[in-house]
Amino acid sequence: MISKKYKVKAPGSCGELVQGMIYGKNFHVTCPVNLFSEITVSIFKNSDNSDIICINNDRKDNWKATVAMRKTLDYFGFNNPGGIIKIKSRIPSGKGMASSTADISGVILATALSLKEFISEDEIAKIALSIEPTDGIMFKDICLFDHKKGLLFERLGSISENKIIVIDAGGIVDTIEFNKKDNHKLLSENEEQINKTLVKLRGGFASNNINIIGECATESAILNQKILYKDYLDKLIELAFKYSASGVNIAHSGTVAGVILSPDITLKKDFYLDIFKIFKYYPKIYECKIVNGGLIA
Repeated sequence: MISKKYKVKAPGSCGELVQGMIYGKNFHVTCPVNLFSEITVSIFKNSDNSDIICINNDRKDNWKATVAMRKTLDYFGFNNPGGIIKIKSRIPSGKGMASSTADISGVILATALSLKEFISEDEIAKIALSIEPTDGIMFKDICLFDHKKGLLFERLGSISENKIIVIDAGGIVDTIEFNKKDNHKLLSENEEQINKTLVKLRGGFASNNINIIGECATESAILNQKILYKDYLDKLIELAFKYSASGVNIAHSGTVAGVILSPDITLKKDFYLDIFKIFKYYPKIYECKIVNGGLIA
């Protein structure tokens, strides 16, 4: 017998607002956007069928979703059942847009719902981290989160409804492989400045000032150049300020960048023409909004 289907929506991200190291621990500040992964889960009840089937034509790494279901079943003491996972996602993969985290965290919550079990955001993050380095998009609001070990967590606030132009510069980055690299020395060199940026960022959230938040994102993007270089970044920052943007953020371990805009800014066609001049090809562009984060059931 198959249980009732449960559907969960999980947001993607445009990289991170800030990322680095403080107190010797890794962290990032989330930047969830309104591109979603929709995950539907059904559990085989009263059955010896322990197979987990994932139907997802958009991803090559379906194993992450199946492992997420198995770990959630085990977490609640259901060692035998299998189930069916269906994923429909608008989040590009391999770009630093939290596509895997959205799928994994959505599967975890949907599986718990199918089992009629309560699961907290912290528990979802813990299971997700046991699979791979994880974005903090499962938490409501914009959060500071240790994406490797979960040792740091802080809710910063909300900047929802602010527009962000997401620019895909092409190529992909394997998050698992990237996070295996030993960037500790480079992150340590940035730590003093990142800490100052983080203090300023907290003030930006406290005063609900998108320009301060954008300035902090830009600082973090520049500091990350020694870790994952983006040859277009200087020109993109120059262009962003030409059009009165609040700042530029990046995927610190991915390929995308975002131009952060306050709600009252309306971009004209010239902006997009200037974007195309920066790149040697036509990048994919997504007009998005920053959202509060959190999973929707």
